[in-house]
Amino acid sequence: MRSIRHAATLTALALSLAPALGAQATLYRSRSFTVTDSSVRQGSYEAIATSRDTILSSYPRAAHEVHYKFSINSQENEFPPGTEHTLFLRPRGGRLATPLHTFGVRPVPHVPTPEESSSSEEGTAQVTFTVDMRPMLRSFREHGWYDPPNGPRIAASDFQGVYVIGDTPPLTWDFRSLRPGAPQQLADPDGDSVYTVTLPIAATYTRPLAADGRALWARHADLSAFPTLESKQRLLDALYRMSLEELTQLVRSDGAFSAGAKWEGVWTRDVSLSTILSLAMVAPDATRKSLLAKVDSSGRIIQDTGTGGSWPISTDRMVWSLAAWELYASTGDRDWLRRAHDIIARSADADFHAVVDRRASLMRGESSFEDWREQSYPRWMDPKDIYQGEALGTNVIHYATYRVLADMSRALGESGKRWDAIADTLRSGIDRDLWLPDRGYYAQYRYGRNFMSLSPRSDGLGDALAIIYGVPSATRRTQLARRVPVTEFGEPSFWPYIPDVPLYHNAAIWPFVTTYWTWAQADAGNTAGVEQGLGDIERAAALFLTNKENIVAATGHFEGTVLNSDRQLWSVAGTLATTYRLLFGMRLRPDRLVFAPMVPPAYAGDRTLGGFRYRGATLRITVHGYGNGVASATLDGKRLARAEVPGALTGAHTVEITMNGRWPAGTVHLVENVVAPMTPRAELRGDTLTWAAVDGARRYVVLRNGVRSAPTSATRRVVRRTGVLAEYQVIALDSAGTESFASEPVRVVAPAGEIIVKPAGALATRDSGFTGAGYLRLTRDTNTTVEVTLDAPTAGTYSLDARYANGNGPVNSDSKAAVRTLLVDGKEAGVLVMPQRGVDLWTDWGWTNPLAVRLAAGKHRVTLVYGALDRNMNGVESTALLDALRATRLR
Repeated sequence: MRSIRHAATLTALALSLAPALGAQATLYRSRSFTVTDSSVRQGSYEAIATSRDTILSSYPRAAHEVHYKFSINSQENEFPPGTEHTLFLRPRGGRLATPLHTFGVRPVPHVPTPEESSSSEEGTAQVTFTVDMRPMLRSFREHGWYDPPNGPRIAASDFQGVYVIGDTPPLTWDFRSLRPGAPQQLADPDGDSVYTVTLPIAATYTRPLAADGRALWARHADLSAFPTLESKQRLLDALYRMSLEELTQLVRSDGAFSAGAKWEGVWTRDVSLSTILSLAMVAPDATRKSLLAKVDSSGRIIQDTGTGGSWPISTDRMVWSLAAWELYASTGDRDWLRRAHDIIARSADADFHAVVDRRASLMRGESSFEDWREQSYPRWMDPKDIYQGEALGTNVIHYATYRVLADMSRALGESGKRWDAIADTLRSGIDRDLWLPDRGYYAQYRYGRNFMSLSPRSDGLGDALAIIYGVPSATRRTQLARRVPVTEFGEPSFWPYIPDVPLYHNAAIWPFVTTYWTWAQADAGNTAGVEQGLGDIERAAALFLTNKENIVAATGHFEGTVLNSDRQLWSVAGTLATTYRLLFGMRLRPDRLVFAPMVPPAYAGDRTLGGFRYRGATLRITVHGYGNGVASATLDGKRLARAEVPGALTGAHTVEITMNGRWPAGTVHLVENVVAPMTPRAELRGDTLTWAAVDGARRYVVLRNGVRSAPTSATRRVVRRTGVLAEYQVIALDSAGTESFASEPVRVVAPAGEIIVKPAGALATRDSGFTGAGYLRLTRDTNTTVEVTLDAPTAGTYSLDARYANGNGPVNSDSKAAVRTLLVDGKEAGVLVMPQRGVDLWTDWGWTNPLAVRLAAGKHRVTLVYGALDRNMNGVESTALLDALRATRLR
């Protein structure tokens, strides 16, 4: 009852104060919105902080999203996992209807504007789901069966019913619960082949309405355990408190953090990136519990389930290392330092074994945080191709991990030379092989099969982390900060965007990425970037009254992406970081806390953070004025040589920082929302490489072994087969020169250039699709060493890969990717990764990643071994079927 009275009192107070707030000082203005010290205005919408505990917003409230798809016979056969329909639950008159879907037709991405989201009816709505089943019924009549878009063929005689499944009660993702007569079964009462069902679903919203119809955030949580913030900018103080309240709502019953309102789980990258932003400083106990929840029973950092059975296809788990270092630097806990060092070293050894590309001095693996395949990669890239790639963000994380290991080792009195040497090598590889000199930023990733090329898209998080962790030189850092593309509403995940792919990582802004981008702008001294970044973060949090997971880049709206959550952990941490990392400029070092504030002129005044706990000290920190540097600093009234306090400080102390009053002009590379051309599809017809014209393309570039040719308007090219492999790809360019992804590599090689070797031993034949006499079943206990003899006809460099099957899980999830070490004449050549290819799908065969090895003419002993460092995240299941090994001459 107390909280209800409290909210009512605050609402009344807010409404009474709203007309009398007086003049507002502008903090930031873009083409579409203005941020002031107490409000945000965007078109006809306004959010206003009537106090430090209350924000009112006329922006449409965030409605509940219903994700659903249709099912024949209680099977997942409309779309593969991860593809679904979305309905924003905004009823009118208590009713709502979905569009008329056609079964199996992928939803056309629709990007709503705020103006389309005006209805805010609450209560139980009657929601009608409608699907056209004529394609199925027509196939039943003509053939007696129907092949659904996903899953096995359905005989007409086996048809039992159509259901709707989803994530919101009474919908469910539990296919087993769907039976004839279930509430989720659709019917066709008038025989027109259109099936419908109407179900009651509760319409809920993120925030309640105030008496005047505006959405309201009013603080309820006790925030006394956190540092207090007071400044001249009431809006910033209110957003700080709102974010702290959301943080308290994210603490689970076990004391660890959940990833967001929709995501109860703890994920390695989410909690780690959040820890780095601010959680190590503001909530160290919950942070420690969360980080330890991402360590497995063998003391390794967990790579969460994902692409192809995840590790080593995904390898950004090592961001845990950077979070663990921040936690140590914040707390000074030596026991944590020892424990974290050993966990990181154990994990780093496995990664160095499984994902290092020694030729390029880079690490393989999926782009960090962009873990939804087609959302950031061309569709032809399957999990082994994604493993083969070398992504900017992931490589920066690996580089920083080895640097952290070196620092941890020195802090423990041990040598860090080994780790520093690896870090230096990776840094050189990133700078040499991923930098785009004509664009002034790093490439998104290297990709291909035997021959790699660069994706010239930017990677917002990767470029930001590169600056923060010191990858580029000082000159290149300045260039990078000013040249990396940014859109009006924030830093996109990458740019330009991918066509015909729903919005999530693609064509979207993740607020935490914008925060990292803004932090990087501060580190690079780019004043314009700091101003825009602060404005973008404040706009979204204030209008939405929550820290959303993502935002549509084109509209700045929270509706239109495939999935979105309120109070997303890293978005919450990002808003808090605008205070800690930017306006107070906190940088945690192993033996001290450094202050390097960046305070724009519009944010001038006194800003005080009270009750900030740093190791054994409690600090009251005040920043005076504005500027891009510190003019002077004092500790308890005594002047400091540098704006920093020692880690050994204990007790209560006062820190005063006066800014230098300088704010030189800066530059950001503001871009429009650009969609690249479609990826061409190339194929070999005889001795001619051909591809269909791409809509909007003016020219094409043909790549031979990763080397670009001059642009052409033709759609064919004669090629020549030799005994040496050539791989051809095609890139489409539009009139502005925007590039598509390169097409899937087309292998061109004469038969003499390939050698196929079958394994010996007791071959199995139960699962079809193999070649020759059969295949070997590889497990953790059987066929752990497989040896074949390879006879190289001539000396040269050969590509070795294996044909395999892995039916242990889907392409997009789980943790059962199989890994085997390849030895040539007893020397390790690398690992072959055998990702999952489908649930119980042991008849779907594919090729592993290739490994380049130098062979003399004659016979060689090639061995596949399962060793301790090949243990995947599952730890128990590491099964694959081995059909054959292939050697292809490269040169």
